[in-house]
Amino acid sequence: MLTIPLLLACTDREVLSIVPDASSTPSVASFVAFLDDPRVQLAEGGAVRVEVYADLDCGECYRVSAHGDTWVVHGGAPLGVQYGLADVLERMGYGFFHPYATRLPDGFERPGTVEETAAEPVVARRGLHMHTLHPIEGLAAMWVPNPTDEPARILDWVIKNRGNHVQWPALDDIQGDEATRVAWEAHTHAIVEEAHARGLTVGVGVQLFGASNLQRAWDLLDEVGTPEEQAAEMDRRLAGIAGVPWDLVNLSFGEFFGEDPQTFIDSTSLAYARIQAALPGVDVPAVVHVGNYEDLRVEYEGEELLYYFLVTHADPGIRPWIHTVMYYNLYEDAGGAYLHDEFDEHRDFIEEALATGEPVGYFPETAYWVAFDNPVPQYLPLYARSRGLDLERLVPQGLDDHVIFSSGWEWGYWQGDVASLQMSYRGTRWDEEVRRWFEPDLADAVVGLAEAQHTALIEERLTPWLAGRDVVIDTGDQLGILSQPDRPSYEELLAMDVGSRGVVREEVVGGLGRYAAAVQALSPPRTDAWAEEVADGIDIDLLRAQFAAALVAATLDAADGQEFTTELAAADAALHEAGLVVEGRAFHDPDGDRWVDPSWNNPTIYDYGYLREAGELCFWHRERAQARNLLLGEENEVPPCIF
Repeated sequence: MLTIPLLLACTDREVLSIVPDASSTPSVASFVAFLDDPRVQLAEGGAVRVEVYADLDCGECYRVSAHGDTWVVHGGAPLGVQYGLADVLERMGYGFFHPYATRLPDGFERPGTVEETAAEPVVARRGLHMHTLHPIEGLAAMWVPNPTDEPARILDWVIKNRGNHVQWPALDDIQGDEATRVAWEAHTHAIVEEAHARGLTVGVGVQLFGASNLQRAWDLLDEVGTPEEQAAEMDRRLAGIAGVPWDLVNLSFGEFFGEDPQTFIDSTSLAYARIQAALPGVDVPAVVHVGNYEDLRVEYEGEELLYYFLVTHADPGIRPWIHTVMYYNLYEDAGGAYLHDEFDEHRDFIEEALATGEPVGYFPETAYWVAFDNPVPQYLPLYARSRGLDLERLVPQGLDDHVIFSSGWEWGYWQGDVASLQMSYRGTRWDEEVRRWFEPDLADAVVGLAEAQHTALIEERLTPWLAGRDVVIDTGDQLGILSQPDRPSYEELLAMDVGSRGVVREEVVGGLGRYAAAVQALSPPRTDAWAEEVADGIDIDLLRAQFAAALVAATLDAADGQEFTTELAAADAALHEAGLVVEGRAFHDPDGDRWVDPSWNNPTIYDYGYLREAGELCFWHRERAQARNLLLGEENEVPPCIF
């Protein structure tokens, strides 16, 4: 897309008029309502105006130009005109960053002369999957019936960031109680009607096998019986959600556990048929997850493959959605996540499918949540960098289906979603998006942090030392079932031989020190709430690196017979400073305190807000207690940091 420098007058204007034609008025009216800016009026009379015309045949393209005091948007209906209006407002200084908070400009300047700029999407489906199996904003808004306008705000936010699809997984709480199901259906029907009116498609996630259902997902089969028994059970389950006019049903298969290959293929094909019977014509993608475990390597028709790739042998109407986890990508080291050194099988599959014209989608994460990122807390613009790298490689190969897997928006996690949606429309680089959002000094800090994280967390594999570990992860480690990259315990560090300790001292303590120095060198301004969020994130990342390095160094010093209490004191100092950062962190969500609430009655397995551990710095206190108990013989309670 050609970018034309704006010729701006020097006088701010205080009233902006949006003047839509009759065809664009309904969607534009909702668009303006959620700006929450009383200076913008849907009428004539402002000193600066934007005329909007739904007069292009392409549904999602637009053209913008300006002369004097008037911007003009021509676009397709209903999405193209909304995208064009968002483009104009972004040029004025609006930032559509968080669903519940928009950055507003100080005033409105006459545009002067702007030559016509045209835009159209580089990826056909650009979607947001809110992982409502986690206690996040999307759960409260999209799944739990409530009287707020939060669902409509989320839909509006997706549109303003050039998305055209939203989805979320179904939970099993609506199966047992008819009143709960009826309330849910009314709530969900209203969301889908609003989404369709604004131009979005909407999907629901369901899980096939109850045996691998670890998080109260809505599954189609509790037991694998005869085909007739399976069909009857699937029909009964699907009847509970088929009253909503879904456009897509996202089929998934859980994690860590598998079925017999032929059973998987037959049951998946049957599920596709029963979904089509319940919702004729609905799109059915299926998730190809990760997990390089021995019991998930199967042989089928003489080929050894990862269990989840069996979906490619099921009904050809199913579109495989290739999944990756955390901030790892298809083209670089995967750090041992789910025991993968890289996601080469997933990369090779998607590239081969694109080369041969087979239907395929990409379904990466912009947060992992559980014990890994925002509940630690960490601020990780590395997510945006990795999603940008994937798109930079896949879009030229013809990727037409890109849906991001989101788990929360505070602590800067909106950035991965906004960058991904915008990049998949505009074809821009991730750092270009950051520089569109922020003034140069702030953008430099965000880009610099992402690059420092790429070096430290991906290239040097320091991820496991900065992520949290709860009691479930430690138990999984003992069973050989790992999700996030593994690290030695403090006991294992203490028992290492001299040579191994020297390697850890150089690679881990030294690496964390180099990362901390790079983070400390960043100088973000604190000019508004968005800059404060970045600055707080950089502070917490620095302190997390210093804290982790100090505890590892203390353990190595103790093993070497050296004095180690100075390092323990340094860890305590970092923990104290981190507490001040967390205590002062302001949320963009006006009701944001609910996300640090230790108690929330909701239908997930997590009865608290997703930032509870962040608010308590639970993972830090857990590591501190483990290290001090080992090195000093103290008897500190070790918090589990989950459930």
